[in-house]
Amino acid sequence: MSQEKEVRFKCEVVRCVYDSENFKVYAVSVDTNEYPEIKRSKYGTASICGEIHSLAEMQKYEVLATEENGKNGYSYRVKNIRRDKIGSALDMQLFLSEILVPRQAQTLFEVYPDIVQRVMDNNLVDVDLNKLHGIKAATFEKIKRKIVYNFCLVELVEEFQGLLSLPMLKRLYEKYPSIQVIRNKMRQSPYNCLCNLSGVGFVTADKLLLEIDKVSKENVKNGKPPILDFDYDLIDSKQRCLSCIFHLLGENQGNGHTKTDIVELRNQCLKLVPACSHHFVEAIKDDGIYFDKPSREVAIKATYKTEEYIAQSMLGGLQMSNEWECDTESYRNCIEGVTLSDEQLGGLVNLCKHNVSIINGAAGCGKTFATKAIIKLLDDYQKSYMLFSPTGRAAKVLNSYTDRLTSTIHRGLKYIPPDGWTFNKDMKLNTDVLIIDEVSMCDIFLFRRVIDAIDFSKTKLILIGDNAQLPSVSCGNLLHDLMESKMIPTATLNKVFRYSEGGLMKVATDVREMRKYLGSDVKDFAVFGDNKDYMFIQSASDKIVKNVIALYKKLLDQGYKPDDIMVLSAQNKGELGTVRLNNFIQKIANPNSLSEETCKMKVGETTYYNDDIVIQVKNNYKAKLAVEQDDIFDVEDGKARETFIANGETGRIVELGFHNAIIDFNGEKVKYTRENMADIKLGYSITAHKSQGGSAQVIIFITPSNHVFMLNSNIIYVGLTRTVKKCYHIGDAGVVNKALKKKENFDRKTFLGDLLKSIT
Repeated sequence: MSQEKEVRFKCEVVRCVYDSENFKVYAVSVDTNEYPEIKRSKYGTASICGEIHSLAEMQKYEVLATEENGKNGYSYRVKNIRRDKIGSALDMQLFLSEILVPRQAQTLFEVYPDIVQRVMDNNLVDVDLNKLHGIKAATFEKIKRKIVYNFCLVELVEEFQGLLSLPMLKRLYEKYPSIQVIRNKMRQSPYNCLCNLSGVGFVTADKLLLEIDKVSKENVKNGKPPILDFDYDLIDSKQRCLSCIFHLLGENQGNGHTKTDIVELRNQCLKLVPACSHHFVEAIKDDGIYFDKPSREVAIKATYKTEEYIAQSMLGGLQMSNEWECDTESYRNCIEGVTLSDEQLGGLVNLCKHNVSIINGAAGCGKTFATKAIIKLLDDYQKSYMLFSPTGRAAKVLNSYTDRLTSTIHRGLKYIPPDGWTFNKDMKLNTDVLIIDEVSMCDIFLFRRVIDAIDFSKTKLILIGDNAQLPSVSCGNLLHDLMESKMIPTATLNKVFRYSEGGLMKVATDVREMRKYLGSDVKDFAVFGDNKDYMFIQSASDKIVKNVIALYKKLLDQGYKPDDIMVLSAQNKGELGTVRLNNFIQKIANPNSLSEETCKMKVGETTYYNDDIVIQVKNNYKAKLAVEQDDIFDVEDGKARETFIANGETGRIVELGFHNAIIDFNGEKVKYTRENMADIKLGYSITAHKSQGGSAQVIIFITPSNHVFMLNSNIIYVGLTRTVKKCYHIGDAGVVNKALKKKENFDRKTFLGDLLKSIT
């Protein structure tokens, strides 16, 4: 790509080439005599693009942009774009006709001919929508947004001398829907203002604000007004120090911890922002920060309060008397062909005696049978129950062996964006028992939502998990802390029932207990177990892709479907990461990828086709629900109904256009734009981390030599135990043996365990 340069020119919009919510491309005409340096296409038009608002055809705009030369030729990425201000009544009518149907435009013009100036001045108190026939609140909001984007925001870009981009100002306007409020917020609390925007962290905000402060001071020296007139020296300010502290505590939470040591935090602050670190002692007293002087522990107060609330609620629930008189011994042989162990039966005993209990067990130790026995008891005694899991994949597995209705925690608590959680402190779940499976995946913030919705005087809570699996992606170590506190009645299942068969369950158990199971003499492959359900295939790294593809083809020929096969790797990037593996597997798993006539959508380096298996890689709190190709609309406000799609959920593309896709996530169909697809990846191959809670008939798990530093016994254990029928493990035996000597760091610094022990 050639070196970018900034240009300013006037143009007239010819047509929209590409239009989505967050990115648009327009073909524009430019006067060749006035702007001879502007590059044009073979059609005689120039191309402008970026995160800009909808532009009107045949309308003239002034553009500030950077020139880019990509594979599709020259284009101009917009930094700022403005249209001429409305001067005449005719101009006003033309502008309104771009937004509204003619009758609405005429009505608005007749009642409020100065509507543009009113919006720009935020002078809308006396605007009466009852006088505007056919224009309701939602439509008027669109009018306001159009005016703001065309006139107000572009002035702010210039006001901030281009240091705050148009896309950033658009996000600010969505958060603070008044131009004057944006100005005030940026003056009063600039760090909070920027750091609360999605995608803007402290480091980015700090760099921008220091530059704004620098330019403001230079302006004053030169007799010009400052961009922002701070009442303090920003670089030396308490506000900067406090924002840095929150940033560091947030990073600490991103690493799984909920607390840190005050001395360590101060040293990090001193390193990152030395000029203002002398405010540290004062800043740490902020109401948003929790600091315990005796222990020197510091945390974001909301996080500490979350763990404190969980501890108090769990202990409070245990103290409530709600004991059932049930003959639990009679359920020892309630499942055909199975005799429950004392530990498994202990799960039933704890359910009847206590309001809160845990069933913990490794793969093959009988959690499934214990759960089935509990459900049999609940059915026999006519007790109502609900079955939740943290993810849709885990809920599907729970459904497969219980044959009962299961749901994710979000669906079960009826999380409906933007309104929030239907079941909460004010509206409790109406059930005798709530069972949550795969609880190790649940973070403290989601678990708090569960606690909110439980009335322990009426509802018992059973948590089922495997403390050898990986902890939640988000902060906290819920299952580990609950068990280590010894405060929650726990049935731990230790006996591996199929260990003696020498197959997968023996291998998984050896891996969990960090025992070497592969000899150094593995040359080609080694088959384990009476039913040959685990095979290790020795392979050099440069042969692994070839071996995976050959095995995948063979499995398809044997009658397996792509949904039955899960290819696991320790990482996404690299020669043997999931991204590259997916591109190879797609060609054999989805016939649509081989057809020249089929519709496709290219996003980044990935091309999607109808029927592709995909995975969500970032939480989507506002996924638009769809039925086939038609959005479901809320009649009252005209907005598409929304749902929550969690990071790690897998789905299938069921409809595909050039700019939109409909994806079925476990029965919920959502409509995704091209921008939404940036948070989607192909899902034929996923990481072992992402696979937790799910299962597949066949697992192909790769552990090449260049993954040796990422691998540990926990990751391998999780990968192997996703298997229902057969596991093909392809890699290097020496790498596996090295990984078995390491464990995932479960030593997360959290409050919950100590709080459970200390609260009386």
